[in-house]
Amino acid sequence: MNSKLAVMQKIAEDPRVFFKFLKVFDKERGELVPFVMNDEQEELLNILQTHNRIVICKARQIGCSTLIRAYFLWKQYVEQQPTRHAIISYTRDSADHLHSMDKGFYLCLPKPLQRKLSKSTSRTLKFADTKAELRAFTGGGKAGATRSFTFSSTHISEFAFFDDQEDLLANTIASCGNGQIVIETTPDGPGDKYHRLCMDAPDNGWHLCFFPWYQHKTYKTKSQFHQKSVPDLTEDEKVLMNKYSLQKAQMYWRRTQVNSMGLEKFRREFPSSVDEAFASNSPLFFPIDIVDQCELMGLGNGKDMWYCDVVQGEKYAMGVDVAHGTGKDYSAITVVSTTTLQPIYHYRCNTILPAKFAEKVWDTYWSFNEPYTIVEANGPGSLVIHRLSEFGTQNLYKNDKGKDWHTRKENKLAIYDNLREKICEGNIRVLEEKLWSEIRNTLTNEGGAPHHPKGQNDDMVVSFALALWGAKLEPAPSIYGVRVALMDDFIMKTKARRIRANGPIPYRRRGQ
Repeated sequence: MNSKLAVMQKIAEDPRVFFKFLKVFDKERGELVPFVMNDEQEELLNILQTHNRIVICKARQIGCSTLIRAYFLWKQYVEQQPTRHAIISYTRDSADHLHSMDKGFYLCLPKPLQRKLSKSTSRTLKFADTKAELRAFTGGGKAGATRSFTFSSTHISEFAFFDDQEDLLANTIASCGNGQIVIETTPDGPGDKYHRLCMDAPDNGWHLCFFPWYQHKTYKTKSQFHQKSVPDLTEDEKVLMNKYSLQKAQMYWRRTQVNSMGLEKFRREFPSSVDEAFASNSPLFFPIDIVDQCELMGLGNGKDMWYCDVVQGEKYAMGVDVAHGTGKDYSAITVVSTTTLQPIYHYRCNTILPAKFAEKVWDTYWSFNEPYTIVEANGPGSLVIHRLSEFGTQNLYKNDKGKDWHTRKENKLAIYDNLREKICEGNIRVLEEKLWSEIRNTLTNEGGAPHHPKGQNDDMVVSFALALWGAKLEPAPSIYGVRVALMDDFIMKTKARRIRANGPIPYRRRGQ
């Protein structure tokens, strides 16, 4: 009895002790084997123990669902209160499968550790003494499956395939309160709620947990595979191999999978990056190979994002995109140097009202030596322009007829073409991560015009394109050679500034 109590105490303190008693089905051997966590599961367990809102983007078949089910069974097993945990999945088969994992884990426990159950069905597992339970629900594509229940935690599977992801998530948050919510799913293309959760993390309060395919140790050719019989790697494969520091055995495994399911499906189900997981069938507007060569800068989670300090006497241009401030689209400011054409500063916020945003634009205007400023006048932008005029802003864009900038099909294509030209010329060398993502995911419609996937933000890239257009209308008196030299100096100084502020260099090429 004392021995049992000691084991129960260890189980309550550490889920890893609990996991030692569990078994999983090994497909290759066709039998139950002890549950031994792989590297991804170890990482996910640490995240589950430290974060309350988790959204997972991952390659298939790496064991995330298994670890999630083992973890939540442990939580309910050691719980001393009548709490509920919910499993919500898109289909009945999926919900049943996930819940069967709970029951299977429970039955693997030694008899002395199998706490008495008061209910055990195809959808419910309930402990007799504490009344703590795990319950499975089928959403059937709809959001209201759990509307009348309250839970301490929820695991949502196949979230991307629900008809109304917004309502499902709102209902889940209402049911859980401050409880833990974990979302895992295969992506279903760009622009949905799941995509936005991933791309906006951690600013939105969610922790993004990404596991690329090449991180999984089994995703490579077997040792007995004769590499000499395989054709040499293609140039695209060599680029990918160098980018992620992969082995040939991994590349040959990837080639087999691509040949079997096609490149598009492979990227979605076995992504190398978050952006690749949501790649669209539509052609990209910007050259992805050049965009991916830009150095990325994480400028923190704040609304104000600085690349470097303001230089007295330097000329700047500012682009402004205005939203309603209702929590959806973002109001954005981008300032660029007219000499280097590099972005110097960003501001991004989706809750600031236009009148208050006008004050922010005004402050930024004076902070950057009165830059040439283009404010998109569409919608609430006209209010911002009016307020700026009242403040006495002198260097505002007006066309030949004295009209403000109204984005239309023709001039939007012009500013995006200008941005693409500057990227292709190698002028844009350092980008903030969210701006980089917006640029990278800009699509081309059938008429050749740029557009973004439904639900995806384009506020930063619009403000950047407007700022570069302003720099074109108000150019700095410099030649290209001088511009390149200044750009190199800019990058060096910016790195030094960020090291002083944050320690190690935050720059990295995508995928490193």
